[in-house]
Amino acid sequence: MNTAANDNYWLVYLMFMFAGLLVGGTWSAYKQNNTMMTVILGGLAVLAAGAGIAWAIG
Repeated sequence: MNTAANDNYWLVYLMFMFAGLLVGGTWSAYKQNNTMMTVILGGLAVLAAGAGIAWAIG
């Protein structure tokens, strides 16, 4: 059992929480018709979720 990988699972949860906050910010920017912030926050949310998934897999 790889203990180094098991010790870092809290970072995976942290990345998903950060992605969730970014999705909330994206939704708020979308509701205010702020296209630039919607794209930026949406892209960051996708990157954070992808990083969480990649970290959980590997």
